Amino acid sequence: MRHLYKILILSILVLSNHVSFGQVEIDNEIIADLIKSEIHQFPNDTIFNRKGQIKRIHTFGKLEIVLLIETETYLFDPKVDSLEMFNKNGLSTLNLDCYSDFCEKNRSKVVIDSIGNFNGSISYLTKNEMINLFKQGGWVNYHKAFGNIPLIKISRPGISTDKNKAFIYYSESFDGLAGAGFYVILEKINNNWRVKEKMQRWRS
Repeated sequence: MRHLYKILILSILVLSNHVSFGQVEIDNEIIADLIKSEIHQFPNDTIFNRKGQIKRIHTFGKLEIVLLIETETYLFDPKVDSLEMFNKNGLSTLNLDCYSDFCEKNRSKVVIDSIGNFNGSISYLTKNEMINLFKQGGWVNYHKAFGNIPLIKISRPGISTDKNKAFIYYSESFDGLAGAGFYVILEKINNNWRVKEKMQRWRS
């Protein structure tokens, strides 16, 4: 009997770990698709002379980003940032499923997997590395380390019960006064997560 009890406990632990791993796997799938669809290369910048003639065309190099590898949200207060508020401000398809899952899951953080098939390069930064970098000189020190590469932060996604819709937050910052944060609705179409609605939450 004791032997059967041990087997039962072990089976429950294995199953719970599998469910947890599967959930994080879906999180990473959504995060990867969001980054690949939302973070774009800057267009070429045409510079004109005083006569309106093209002086030169400034082409940017390959797309580069710095990604905070632990998930993180903008200061989120469910008392203020209600489902109704999001519905009225651009996310009309956000449902209670996704919203509730988002609030619950972002009580904890997960480590983001490396992003495959990204059209550019990604530098991964841990939370402690970011804190130390900014302690030593804020954005000036960040620019010494990475140049003008944007710093990307992403939350865990809230996912609907049918696993076909997701609600997520991300921010893109270049400096203390150059950045923006967005809440996004994605839908799973042909095994890929596509942005359906987007709401800007802040800009500096």
